Amino acid sequence: MQLAEQENAPIRALIVDDHVILRQGICVMLSEDSDFDVVGEAEHEREALLLAMELQPNIILIDICLGTTNGLDLAKQLLRSCPNTYIVLYGGSNNDELLFDALRIGVHGFLQKTLSIDDLRRSLRAVQSGERVLGESQATTQVAIEFHRLTKEQNRLFRGLSMAEVELMRLVANGCTNKEIGKQLFWSEIQVKRKMQDIYRKLQVTDRAHAVAEAMRNGLI
Repeated sequence: MQLAEQENAPIRALIVDDHVILRQGICVMLSEDSDFDVVGEAEHEREALLLAMELQPNIILIDICLGTTNGLDLAKQLLRSCPNTYIVLYGGSNNDELLFDALRIGVHGFLQKTLSIDDLRRSLRAVQSGERVLGESQATTQVAIEFHRLTKEQNRLFRGLSMAEVELMRLVANGCTNKEIGKQLFWSEIQVKRKMQDIYRKLQVTDRAHAVAEAMRNGLI
């Protein structure tokens, strides 16, 4: 098949859901669009694995709650056994833990069942074009928050600062005096001064103002 023909070919999709009506409804609605060719549907894990290996679809859409099976477990297996297939999970609840678990194992999309069929089609097209897709703005926000947290933690570890030292810098940035900081952190003023000297050394600065600026630049406070 020529490259142009491959690019214009419909997206071959396999739908995996133990709810017959929902599964068949998705199949019908996707098939109404010439961009999609639903090549198969599966009700449980074993059937999905067999069909995936046999059909080699472009995309497999999997219900996150697949009867007695966790859709994440099936996704892990499919990511290994069908490396050229895009794996997309979808579910009916906003669960940050499931979202992050799905992203950690490398799925290509995490969608909500509340999406309209038009949004579902758009999302699957985006996945087929190589994008990682999250179906709701709330999910995107949660990922951004988690990314910021991880970046902040990475910077803290890179600079060698303890959590207590980061909290000290937060208080310094808020304009607290050494005495006020000591009272909040249960340290003497001498301990606060020593801690500040340690922070200056780790951040490679010489005074409070530059320490605050460097901590903010690194996203630590």
